[in-house]
Amino acid sequence: MSLIIILFIVMLVIFSILWGNRTFSVKTLNQMIYHMVVPCDGTDEGIFKDWFLNCAPPTFLTTLIGVFLLYKTPLVFLFDYQGICITILILGTLLYALINYQIITYVFDMVRTSKLYEEHYVDPQNVELEFKEKRNLIHIYLESVENTYLSKEDGGQEENNYIEELGILANENINFSHNEKIGGSYTIEGTQWTIASMVGQEAGIPLLFPLSKDKYNENSSFLSGCYTIGEILEKQGYQNRIIMGSEANFGCTSNFYKQHGNFKIEDINSLKQEGRLPQDYHVFWGFEDAKVFEFAKEDLIEMSQSGQPFCMELVTIDTHTPDGYVCEHCKHEYDSQYANVIRCQSRQVEAFIRWCQQQEWYENTTIVITGDHKSMSEKFFKNLDKNYLRTPYNCFINSAVKPIQPKNRKFAIFDFYPTILASLGVKIKGEHLGLGTNLFSDEKTLLEKYGGQRIFIAVSSGDKKIGKPLQKKKQNNNKYRRANPFFQIRRHLFPPPLKFCYLLKIPHKSDLPADIPVRKRRG
Repeated sequence: MSLIIILFIVMLVIFSILWGNRTFSVKTLNQMIYHMVVPCDGTDEGIFKDWFLNCAPPTFLTTLIGVFLLYKTPLVFLFDYQGICITILILGTLLYALINYQIITYVFDMVRTSKLYEEHYVDPQNVELEFKEKRNLIHIYLESVENTYLSKEDGGQEENNYIEELGILANENINFSHNEKIGGSYTIEGTQWTIASMVGQEAGIPLLFPLSKDKYNENSSFLSGCYTIGEILEKQGYQNRIIMGSEANFGCTSNFYKQHGNFKIEDINSLKQEGRLPQDYHVFWGFEDAKVFEFAKEDLIEMSQSGQPFCMELVTIDTHTPDGYVCEHCKHEYDSQYANVIRCQSRQVEAFIRWCQQQEWYENTTIVITGDHKSMSEKFFKNLDKNYLRTPYNCFINSAVKPIQPKNRKFAIFDFYPTILASLGVKIKGEHLGLGTNLFSDEKTLLEKYGGQRIFIAVSSGDKKIGKPLQKKKQNNNKYRRANPFFQIRRHLFPPPLKFCYLLKIPHKSDLPADIPVRKRRG
């Protein structure tokens, strides 16, 4: 009986891993670790249903087949070696997990160091920013929207152009691309999920958290060492607001926006408290994108009448994995539900942009549209060209400045930090903030200077070759290791005496001072 139970558990684990690969494309421990230590309030129940339907039946079936083979065939002799069989099953499953999630590579990465921060992080608080005018900012985060959905002629991989309207907007305005067509950013470790993308675009750093026994909640300090777009705009007298069709506590999103820019947060809970949504209303992750856009219109009218410049962020949700949410506006144009939802969102975004363009405040407003990350619904991408680079969508509308070279660029989403500010007409001395480079300028990004592979290694495992070597004595190395988030994050299983991170300011019992300086780039 023990052998049968172990067989059932092993098969459930294997089918769960396969389901996770198809549904979330989660093969990085960083994302898994992050969601283990932060709140996941409001997760769509459909995900759990999808997991059960895709994992439970094959698990029971394979277990029944195993029982039949063990009892009705010559394999019955295996019961005499249950201990050996159980050990093989467990070790085999562990080996599969190690290979699938690249755990061995992760462990080796943790003992390496990186000079990425000490050499290339530019502290925004020490950079001269000149606001000649205070333009409004609308930033729309599109859940899982990538350029792959475009037709091949426009830079995608689809026979049908699922985001035709977004493609038109990109061609009419500014799209930063890795090629001559509509394109986007390279995906860096620590930017592959929504809040990580937000941190990357608004703080100029990837989001990497250590495995910790301490759990985060809605009151926990979150990235207290970084300085964001929200904080810069708040200091300039902007009113900041964000609206999302899910719970803001999910993934510490509310912590980030409350603590960095004092945003007014509108989610399913706050809108119910305000009476703008019925108390019993709940679809998908909260409420659908159609309502996000309608509530945003109401908010924008209100904010535009205040006399203050505003920053309004919208976060969509309908296109979330595994199959998206079919709202009343969706048409049945394709066999794939996910394709129909993507098509519907493209139309809704364009309609919202056209509405904005008709408002009196539009002339003094820049609109930024970015896909938060590549889609996690791997099952939707079965026939892609192996050489095709999947990139998140981006579009800058009514920018105050024109880019020198928007095409054939190599960049990451943390380059959007200074780029978004520049689109408002802000002059940035040095053109760098955080790890990001202003894409409107002719300055090279980190990926362009050192190559994508080297930056990927520096972020995920610590590249000792990147940047200039420190001209410091060996006994002083600890000072810079303390100031280096990658060192602290990657050494958490083999912790140094003082485990602390300047940007993340991870709580620790040590008495390490909190004012460790971040070294500014020269020039």
